[in-house]
Amino acid sequence: MNERRVTAEDELDRMKHVLSNNIKRYRKGIRISQQSLADRCGLHRTYISDLENAKCNPTLSVLLTLADSLDVKLGDLLDIDGGNR
Repeated sequence: MNERRVTAEDELDRMKHVLSNNIKRYRKGIRISQQSLADRCGLHRTYISDLENAKCNPTLSVLLTLADSLDVKLGDLLDIDGGNR
C-alpha cells in the first residue's frame, strides 16, 4: 500500500510539471507577462509564478480560469505531449 502512495505522489509531481510547462508555453505563445495573465485570471502574479514553477496544486476552478484566460481547452493545460502530437 505504501508503494502505491509513492506512485501517486510521483504522478502528481509529474502532472504539476506538465501543467507548469504548458501554462508557461501558452502564456509566452500569446506574448503576455505573468502579471497580465494574473490580471486576466483575477489571481496574484506570484501565484502564476508558483504555478509555472510547479510549486502548488491549483483547484479545478483555477485551471478552468487559466484555460479560459489563455484561450485553450482545459485538456490542453494537462496535455502530457504539450500539443506536440
